[in-house]
Amino acid sequence: TKRFGGVLAVSNVDLEVDEGSIAAVIGPTGAGKPSLFNVVSGFENADSGSVAFGGTRIENLAPWQIARHGLVRSFQTPVGFPELSVWENLMVAGSDRSAEPVMSALSGRWRKQEAETNERARNLLSELALDDARDVRLADLTPGDVKLVDFARQLMVRPKMMLLDEPASGVDPASIGRLSNLIRNVRDDGITVLVIDHNIGFVLGIADAVHVMALGEVIAQGTPDRIVQNPAVVEIYLGKRT
Repeated sequence: TKRFGGVLAVSNVDLEVDEGSIAAVIGPTGAGKPSLFNVVSGFENADSGSVAFGGTRIENLAPWQIARHGLVRSFQTPVGFPELSVWENLMVAGSDRSAEPVMSALSGRWRKQEAETNERARNLLSELALDDARDVRLADLTPGDVKLVDFARQLMVRPKMMLLDEPASGVDPASIGRLSNLIRNVRDDGITVLVIDHNIGFVLGIADAVHVMALGEVIAQGTPDRIVQNPAVVEIYLGKRT
C-alpha cells in the first residue's frame, strides 16, 4: 500500500510474477501502475506491505541495490546520456563497475569483458534494427528509437528481471513488432519481464499473464484471453451498458 497525502495510489496490491514469464499490469490513467513500479524498484517506500524478489526481501533497499540483485527498470521518459552515441550508451551500461580497474587490466580480464560487451552491443543493435544509428547521438534519435535504445541499455547489464514502463509509447508501428519479438526472446532467454503500457494490443500480444488495476487495486488477474472477457475489465475500458 502506498499513499500520497490523501491519495491512495496503491491499495493492498498482492500479485506474483512467475520466473521466466512476461506479465503485464494494465489499467486506466490513475490506476496506480507507475506507483506500483516505483515501490517495487525502490524509488518509493511502501506505507505497508513487503516486496520479495527471488525469495529476498527488497522493500527497504535503495534502487541501485535492487538493480545489483538483478531487477532493473525503465521509465516512461527514457534516461541515458544524450550527448553520447548509441554505441557509447550501450557500452557504458554494459561496463563492469564491480571490478577493480587496475587488477582487471593486469589480469587481462578487462580485455575479455570489453570483447564480450562489444559483442552483446552489436547483437542488440542488430536485433532492434538500429545498426545505422550506432554512431548517432542519443539526443538526435526519434523518441521511438530512444525507447529502443533504453531497452537495449537494460539488457546490457544481463538482468534477471526487467520492469518496463510504457516501452511501446512513441514507438512506430513497424518497430512495435521488433520490440515485441525482442521481449519474447528475452523471456525465452530466462529473463522475467513485468510491463505496463497503454497499448493494449501490444500488451495482450506478448503477456503470459495480465493484472488489471483500477483506483489503486488489482481487480482482475489471468491470461490475456480470460482478461478480455472479464466483465469488470470491459466496464473499465468501455463503460457500463445502458
